[in-house]
Amino acid sequence: MKKLEELGEFTLLSVEDDAFNQELATATFDDAPNINIYQALDGEEGLKIIEKYPIDIILLDLMMPNMNGLELLKKIKEHPTYSIIPVIVVTSKSEEKTTTYKLGADDFISKPYNPEELKLRVFNHLRVKKFYDLMHNIKDNSKSRTSSSPDNLCYLKEAVEVIDNSQKQLLNKLGNMAHENGYYNKNTSKRLGEYAKLLGHLYGLNSIESDNLYYTMSIYDIGLLRITKEQLITEDSRIFKTHTELGVEILEDIKETTLISMAKKVILYHHENWDGTGYPYKMRGTEIPICSQIAGVVDFFDKLTIHRIYTNNIMNSLEALEVMKRERGFMFNPELLDIFINNFEQFKSIKDRLS
Repeated sequence: MKKLEELGEFTLLSVEDDAFNQELATATFDDAPNINIYQALDGEEGLKIIEKYPIDIILLDLMMPNMNGLELLKKIKEHPTYSIIPVIVVTSKSEEKTTTYKLGADDFISKPYNPEELKLRVFNHLRVKKFYDLMHNIKDNSKSRTSSSPDNLCYLKEAVEVIDNSQKQLLNKLGNMAHENGYYNKNTSKRLGEYAKLLGHLYGLNSIESDNLYYTMSIYDIGLLRITKEQLITEDSRIFKTHTELGVEILEDIKETTLISMAKKVILYHHENWDGTGYPYKMRGTEIPICSQIAGVVDFFDKLTIHRIYTNNIMNSLEALEVMKRERGFMFNPELLDIFINNFEQFKSIKDRLS
């Protein structure tokens, strides 16, 4: 299965006491040479393998001698290290579905199953696990001050590549990490997304464009992950102003979709000003894509009203609105800013709810 091969090498553990079912599970992945498979006949043996080898995903039967599947599942999901391993429960006891989910199972498939369906489930969970592994590497680099390293760029590229249109929610996870590097508030991705989606809708973007704008705001400042916190003291610094180009570099060579296309524009141009005084290219007026203009408006409002590492003095919403009015025709497209002003209570409501 080509999709599985694209994820690189990984290790699967099948915990099943029935020899026929064990071989069936193994045979399902015969055409995937990048999979290393371990087999265990009961929960006790499965736990020993987990303790000895790095396991990426587990297929788990429930009815087994010694330690049954429910007992093993509980031990895995309560363990600080093993809990992140995806566990797909594979059983004929469909009545146990609710119980397994309560114990932390990531998925459930009933016997007899379609091998292709099992492959697809495994692929989806491995893709998400790979994303979180990359997130861990990125976070480690950020802590060790190697944010600008080539390795970090590779990790960021891979993380974005893992996220296709069916995994847009993962952009929020990546965005939250980017915002942690420059912002104090945990709701930043969601708040900025809701601001931008609302302003896009009021401006006249269609539903797909508005949704893409919502998710794009999770990563519009992704370039901050390539700059250490110590270098983010002021947004006027030369290093800070490189974050737009550092950010769009992460999306280079990523398969072009409507989401990725919009994200590139927003990342690169959200600091351009209507009068041509912005950066990085001093674009002016309608040269600036509308999605980038929208991002610029909501980013500025958010910066004025929410603490960030590089801004100490914040204002209340009404004070921020007065500052923004003075930028009509300078920083902002007059038409777009008027829409924001005329619907200000809706934006204030989002701010109050997600601050």
